[in-house]
Amino acid sequence: MNQKRISRLLIGAGGIAVFGILALFGVYAPVLAGEVRTMYPDYSPLCLPGLIGVECCGALFLLALAEYFRVCFRIGQGHSFCLENVRSLNRIAAYLGVFGCMWLCFIFAPGLFFGLDIGPVWVVFLLCAMAGFALSMLAWGLGRLLRHAVEIQEENELTV
Repeated sequence: MNQKRISRLLIGAGGIAVFGILALFGVYAPVLAGEVRTMYPDYSPLCLPGLIGVECCGALFLLALAEYFRVCFRIGQGHSFCLENVRSLNRIAAYLGVFGCMWLCFIFAPGLFFGLDIGPVWVVFLLCAMAGFALSMLAWGLGRLLRHAVEIQEENELTV
């Protein structure tokens, strides 16, 4: 399989992820915030700040996907082993690490600051945080491996 085909497949997978992120954060989260506002009218002033925080998480995911697409386009152009891809993977790791930290805040902030019990939703939030941290570590690890590959490629080019 050549690099252009791999690039197209990766871009297709990223497109599916963008669609899912836009559906989750653009449609489902505002609808859920409206339902929570009607179910708990005493805490309705907290819905807008909470929704803004959730939308910031969606923006972090979209930023990470934008870097992902940059890597995919470079792969399609034949630049798989380059320092730009290493930097992109490091940015992806940073975005997803911040995403995981924000979700941890969503677990603990209601209880610590407002005395709210978010019930079994904390399990879903914890899984989201763990997924963010896992993807962050994966991107970081791939960035480290790619940096070593770039160094080896530079050494080989110097010896030829």
